[in-house]
Amino acid sequence: MRKNYSICGKTISIESPLPITEHENFNVFAVEEGNTDILITYNVVEKLPQIQGDTKLAGSGAFVSCEGKEVYRNNPMGVAEGALSCYNVEDTSRSKVFFTEQSYNVMSDFRYMWNSVSLSQLLLPFKVLLFHASYISFNDEAILFSADCGVGKSTQAELWRKHRGAEVINGDKAGVSVENGKVYAHGLPFCGTSGICKNRTLPLKAIVFLGQAPENKIRRVTGVEAIQSLLHNIYLDFLAPGEMQKCVDVLIELLNTIPVYRLDCTPDERAVETLAFELGVRSF
Repeated sequence: MRKNYSICGKTISIESPLPITEHENFNVFAVEEGNTDILITYNVVEKLPQIQGDTKLAGSGAFVSCEGKEVYRNNPMGVAEGALSCYNVEDTSRSKVFFTEQSYNVMSDFRYMWNSVSLSQLLLPFKVLLFHASYISFNDEAILFSADCGVGKSTQAELWRKHRGAEVINGDKAGVSVENGKVYAHGLPFCGTSGICKNRTLPLKAIVFLGQAPENKIRRVTGVEAIQSLLHNIYLDFLAPGEMQKCVDVLIELLNTIPVYRLDCTPDERAVETLAFELGVRSF
């Protein structure tokens, strides 16, 4: 069985000996078969292959090992054995994922599927990054709100929807691509508790890092501070060879094109007004 999805402007094909789980989030991103940028092949095994080389534990809970240019990433998920993805850091257009039949239902669940296939790592060579951020559309441009859990990403997105008529594309995650000197935000087929997963690609106007404060204050973030803030909110663990440098190179291109801000804010319309003024948004 083969399914094709358009994710962040790339066609990702999955080949599986078992039926691929249908879910409304997946279906929104499904496309007809065409030119494939990344082919992921599922393999059913009785026992996961033994991970190769020296094993390191990633912050996500995955066990990662590199042997030359080959990367092995074991993603345990709850009580299931999980999945083992294998890919070459110099050519991520082809990868394999091993799993047991018993773990398939968990592995293929829309909340875990893209983590189990190491999607962030496969997209990096295509200059695509996955961010922990709320993504809104306003005046046909994208604004991303990024922060640690509980700080207020979804709150600020909702305030823009309520007071400025913005559309929430994804409440918790967003893809960002750099293409020919332009930066785009992309919807993703997975999200947090908001449940909002729309398939929209828009030019990115700004990335806004949030903090809580009794009064609203905004400033432009540049240089090393901007790169560190962005790195903190990207779904990568930098355990594969060259991964950090590739990511930083993409971020430098991004920072040369779009602004990044720090907004310490209140959970009300005043925060919207502060950011709108800084962005030069005058007509609503």
